[in-house]
Amino acid sequence: MSHNPIENILHYLLNYYPYPEDLTKTRITKLIYLVDWYSALLTGKQATDIDWYFDHYGPYVSDVLDVADEDSSVRVRKTSSAFGGVKYVVEAKNPKQLLNYEISEVEQKIIDKVIEDTKNLTWNKFIDFVYSTDPIRKKEKYNRLDLVDIANDIRNKY
Repeated sequence: MSHNPIENILHYLLNYYPYPEDLTKTRITKLIYLVDWYSALLTGKQATDIDWYFDHYGPYVSDVLDVADEDSSVRVRKTSSAFGGVKYVVEAKNPKQLLNYEISEVEQKIIDKVIEDTKNLTWNKFIDFVYSTDPIRKKEKYNRLDLVDIANDIRNKY
């Protein structure tokens, strides 16, 4: 069992995301951002300890891919996008290996909600969805995203 929350969420996503070919390096990073955002809204804390940053392309950090690179049960496969470009899909080397993760019931519900909210979105609609979240709408580019603070501000308004 892993005690790394990023690895646990990554394994859960790799097991349950219905369209594995959509799990590119970029999408999986943004899915984990959404898990942290939903968690901050619901529980007042992130699911991971990632220090999110708003870079040129939205919420981005290398933490997720660093964990994927170090995880012997996961690989990043280079393939072609529908438009002929290169895309990097994150996947299990052997899906049976990804049964070892620790996810609380609350985290499972949060991740399932993120999957439900995003699974049928095209790439552009997915990016629009991520960019519509309060941390991205309320912060300037090239700033740290304090998801818990922003979630607390929203909760305090209501």
